[in-house]
Amino acid sequence: MADFELEKNRFKDWLNRTKVQVEQKAQKVGAWCKDHEAELAVAIPAVAGGVTAIVKVVGKRINLKKQEDVKQLYCYDRSLGHYWALRRDLTNKEWLEIDQKRKKGERLSDILAELKVLK
Repeated sequence: MADFELEKNRFKDWLNRTKVQVEQKAQKVGAWCKDHEAELAVAIPAVAGGVTAIVKVVGKRINLKKQEDVKQLYCYDRSLGHYWALRRDLTNKEWLEIDQKRKKGERLSDILAELKVLK
């Protein structure tokens, strides 16, 4: 039980030291901000605009990636009116095989299962 109390006291000491350090840093940051109000008045809107532009670009890339994944990782079966989820993008050779087997009358679901590309 003494070890537990010792560890508990060490943790409390560490926590108190950390609180004091955080308070000191906050005071230093506050003083620096008061001393540099004019620079901050110019810098903050510029930084905010930059961050906004970055967020827009990243958001656009994420949306494009999602659209690309939908095009590549799903195969539409007109006979069923259903999308088949694929594990990976199909190669041209696989698309040719699908086309040949479809012309022979095989179902798309059976072909995709045979190719082992269904999720």
